[in-house]
Amino acid sequence: MVGRMRSLALRVALVLSLSLVACGGGESVCDKPRAATPLDRAVAGRISGTVTLAGTPPPMKTLAFGGDPQCAAAHPDPVPAGDALVHDGRVQNAFVWVKEGLGDRTFAVPDRTVTIDQAGCLYAPHVVGVQTCQPLQFVNSDPVLHNVHGTPPHSPAWNFGMPVRGSQRTVRVPRPDVMIEVRCDVHPWMRAYVGVVDHPYFAVTGADGRFTLADLPPGDYVVASWHERFGTREARVTIGPREVKDVSFSYAGSP
Repeated sequence: MVGRMRSLALRVALVLSLSLVACGGGESVCDKPRAATPLDRAVAGRISGTVTLAGTPPPMKTLAFGGDPQCAAAHPDPVPAGDALVHDGRVQNAFVWVKEGLGDRTFAVPDRTVTIDQAGCLYAPHVVGVQTCQPLQFVNSDPVLHNVHGTPPHSPAWNFGMPVRGSQRTVRVPRPDVMIEVRCDVHPWMRAYVGVVDHPYFAVTGADGRFTLADLPPGDYVVASWHERFGTREARVTIGPREVKDVSFSYAGSP
């Protein structure tokens, strides 16, 4: 009973604060013109690879939805936390990006909106990537109150309520950050991760663990892989004109 009263109080406070919370804080920076450095695709190369886990994947906890009956009703079967998805040794939800090597190149901001939905009291997708200032939209597909609390290390935080089904809010993150945790303060098991970089050379691995970074100008690069549970790996890669390189990142599981 005490837990439910606290949850109700939090919900009321969030609804009352809807007009007071921040909505991203990157608008002024993101509205400035940005001239893109020309790219000669005739000589561009590509980096492809796989993120793997050697050994036995660690167990995942089962999410407890009991604090909210509507959330629990959406999941009659147990739901794993999803923080260690590995399929035949291939790691899902690894964020791979060019960490160093692009120098002072600049890139146009994509018009395409990246969307994170709140459905069944879960964030989907669990891991996404965007460029700096690219629209990042949050949608509430649930008939319950959620709030979206993002805490970038190098950009303004945001924290806004989404009280009804169909609510939508968009933020733009002005500075690179790998990684930004997004959480719902109403439902503490809800977590998502957003990788923000100032270029288009990033990818999130699917169930096959694969990634591709295409249209890279020739040069020397540091490519990195981030995973919420397995950590970060880096590799140095040199790309010549029209060259294709294969790079793999391997994490260690249980023996």
